[in-house]
Amino acid sequence: MTELPEGLVKGRRTPTFTVDTVPLALTKAHLTAAWAVVEVEAGSLEFVDEATGDRFVLESGARHVIVPGQRHHVEPDDAAAFAVQFWDEE
Repeated sequence: MTELPEGLVKGRRTPTFTVDTVPLALTKAHLTAAWAVVEVEAGSLEFVDEATGDRFVLESGARHVIVPGQRHHVEPDDAAAFAVQFWDEE
């Protein structure tokens, strides 16, 4: 799935993370309870789907929808800057 479903509203947004500031929990397998979109602002970020093993390299300007309950982790490169925008049901 590459798009958010209808009827969601913007929720909280994380600060912008870099390779030096990314919380360790994001680099290990985890999941979210809400819909989310990872937005890459600079560099690149590898998004790893833990269930399938699929790996997506997201370059600057890219975004990737995270489905609630999807186990995943991220691997930022040295130049990466990214944030996560959460979406709530109305």
